[in-house]
Amino acid sequence: MKRVIDIPISGPVVSSPDILSGTPVIKGSRIPAALVLELMRRGYSLQLIRTEYPSLSTRKLNDFLALISRSMDVRQPAV
Repeated sequence: MKRVIDIPISGPVVSSPDILSGTPVIKGSRIPAALVLELMRRGYSLQLIRTEYPSLSTRKLNDFLALISRSMDVRQPAV
């Protein structure tokens, strides 16, 4: 079952047709949220991600990770 996450426009991830054709990006940057997740999956530390992408502050990354964490904390109905 595919899950759809509603991304609030005022949150750490934003989407606009004017930025990367609507690809969800970290707010205040042009860095796709999916790229950050892929880098983490590959073992990049937050420090290394910040070094590679200086526009991503520690706060932006922490806010993004908090959003992802909250989205995973969804109770599934018992089967």
